[in-house]
Amino acid sequence: MRQLNPIPPFAKALPNLGLLTSVVELTYFDMIYVFHRLKHGSRIELRREYNHIFDENAVEVYFDGFKLGYISLKVNSIIAKQIDRGNTVLARVKAVKRYKNTPLSGLDIEVMIM
Repeated sequence: MRQLNPIPPFAKALPNLGLLTSVVELTYFDMIYVFHRLKHGSRIELRREYNHIFDENAVEVYFDGFKLGYISLKVNSIIAKQIDRGNTVLARVKAVKRYKNTPLSGLDIEVMIM
């Protein structure tokens, strides 16, 4: 009979959790001032907003001190919990979506939880 090798623990297989998500509400904040400097790989800062009226898991997205928007509702609870636990959360620009008539119509970011 053939002997099977045990499967390694999940934590060793994936030591860092990486998420791809989009930034929402880009047109409501300071995106217009920094859109020309955003490019693939730019560092993004994530901050928890505890006093948000509509979303208790709100996570703000900043670039060079300018607020760009919020993490989408699909994954913000995961990121908010990690920030609240004190884990290191890093983010960078994955894709910048530009169209003819708008300076920036979409922003995808990669979030790494260490």
